Amino acid sequence: MPGFDQTGPMGQGPMTGRRMGRRNLSNKGKPNDEIKQALAGLIAVAIIGAAEKVWNWIKVKRLKSGLK
Repeated sequence: MPGFDQTGPMGQGPMTGRRMGRRNLSNKGKPNDEIKQALAGLIAVAIIGAAEKVWNWIKVKRLKSGLK
């Protein structure tokens, strides 16, 4: 949307794309989706952080016992 006028790249009308951009009128009024995405991201970060801590704990235990 080069001119920010809700037309496509060649000025061909409002619905010439894949409806993926910021100007998608069907995405208005759906704050729950954004909240769900943010929550999913936070949960993923927490899971990855916990997995890293467990992995580091296992490595320390193996090094202390003489295993590699």
